[in-house]
Amino acid sequence: MVYIVSYDLIEPGQRYDDLINLIKQEKVWAKLGGSAYLIESSMTAVELRDRYKEVLDGNDKLYVGAVTTPAAWYGLSDQVSEWIKNNLR
Repeated sequence: MVYIVSYDLIEPGQRYDDLINLIKQEKVWAKLGGSAYLIESSMTAVELRDRYKEVLDGNDKLYVGAVTTPAAWYGLSDQVSEWIKNNLR
């Protein structure tokens, strides 16, 4: 399953490196830009949320949701566009 992971880390901790490292532990991922990634995982959205939540502060924001076709995008790199084409079902 492909998921979008979007986050907004608020003061004080802002543990970006810890969260991004967890996201990139998925074998297949692509950075959409800003604070959003697409990942492929066999875990559920709830399991991913709970995993990522371990490095978040109480005031941080996180969204994990399934992404399927059809999909449309604009302005993404060729590499990310290919990733989407090859991984969305």
